[in-house]
Amino acid sequence: MMITCAVVGLGCAPHPKSHWTDGLWAKESPDYPFVPNRVVIHPLTRASTDRDGRWRLRVHFFFVDAWNDEVKGLGRVQVQLFANGQWEGRRIEPVAWEEINLNDLASNRRHYDPVTRTYVLEVPESAMPEWLQRSLAELESKKDQPDEAYRTSAGELTLRVVHELTTGERETMVASNDFVLAPG
Repeated sequence: MMITCAVVGLGCAPHPKSHWTDGLWAKESPDYPFVPNRVVIHPLTRASTDRDGRWRLRVHFFFVDAWNDEVKGLGRVQVQLFANGQWEGRRIEPVAWEEINLNDLASNRRHYDPVTRTYVLEVPESAMPEWLQRSLAELESKKDQPDEAYRTSAGELTLRVVHELTTGERETMVASNDFVLAPG
């Protein structure tokens, strides 16, 4: 009988648990392991015209966790546009559109497209500076000229999506991704 108790006693001893986190074994489990740690602008991002000839810019982006799996996200997102050229003799200033608050679940749902599994920000022509409208028209006209397709009089048009997330420990994480607009 004593032998049985000794074996059972050893079997009941607490063993430290390890958890898989970011490719490492850690002694403590993270609060939420599937938090977005990277934002990616999806190639579906396009500038196009509607039936009335008005421009619109659709920016598609998604989040990935530490294992490069797509996840939905919370936090704040801002889409910015940079051009390295000039307009009317002056350097072009970056443009930033209204911030998306993904902490607001209605806003999160409104911006998420379940078909493409991306978040979408649509920028209408009315929210675009004049130089951008003209530059988009230039890009469109250069579709058949692959050597120049990405350059306009305003320079290369680069979109940036910036994602900011505050964790439960009040740590702010910022991630961004750049994307050069192409004709299409």
